[in-house]
Amino acid sequence: MVLPSCSRTTRLLAAHGAEIGAPYYPVPDQETFDALDDKWRFAGVCADLGLPVPLTRRFETMADLRRDPDYAHLEFPLILKPAAMSGGYGVRRIDSADALPEHLSYTPIICQAYVPGEELSAFYLCEAGTIFASFSYRRTLTKLEEIRVPAIDAHASRLVAHFRYDGVIGFDVRRRPDGEIAFIECNPRFWYHMEVAMLAGLNFVTLGCRLREGESGPPDSDTLKIRSPRRLCGNLLTPWRLNRAERAYLRYIVRDPAISGWAAFQSAIGRYRLAGGQLL
Repeated sequence: MVLPSCSRTTRLLAAHGAEIGAPYYPVPDQETFDALDDKWRFAGVCADLGLPVPLTRRFETMADLRRDPDYAHLEFPLILKPAAMSGGYGVRRIDSADALPEHLSYTPIICQAYVPGEELSAFYLCEAGTIFASFSYRRTLTKLEEIRVPAIDAHASRLVAHFRYDGVIGFDVRRRPDGEIAFIECNPRFWYHMEVAMLAGLNFVTLGCRLREGESGPPDSDTLKIRSPRRLCGNLLTPWRLNRAERAYLRYIVRDPAISGWAAFQSAIGRYRLAGGQLL
């Protein structure tokens, strides 16, 4: 079974998977992938399908942004980001006009209104436009918690059905304090930290392979709640207070502490992006 590992390899399979002479993990068609992987085009898809999305503009350069007739009326904070990079690279929150950079190292530049509130992550495994398995969560300073937001699922289902989507797809969503949501980005591919869903009992890799082989029926899973690593370490002397997912998480970290330590270091210096788009 050939598995894609990133945007480029997912697009490669979308375009040429039928030519490689081997079974491969489900992926969307090339046109669908291109429409969803690009942040500017995804915002347009949301607008067309009636999914809530923040005001989004596209500029070739910062000079073009400053020449825009509406420049004087920009509301801050706002978000600047590239159209197609992943991992949170290039994403910047700008709190005032004085903080706008003169230049950025990428083009085009996506300028998006900032949505206050909390960031949620929602992931789905789909077959021919039908959602087969799903996993959503939020991360706070003290824990990671599985959640279910019906409005997110309803909007995602409409998009998935529209494209008759195949494979995994994830969404970065912001939820305002009043409960209103806004779709920020789409990841039509594997994502960072897929182990979070695996710890909850949903191994998206295995489930996708089973779909390709004609099997069905995702495993049942308990609601996931994992305290932050700092709080987990504080409970090592009382392991009976850890739930199933937290024990699994600790085993996962211990299997390769060097990699886990590097990820923690990257988070501490602000260069590491957590699953589903939460920026530190």
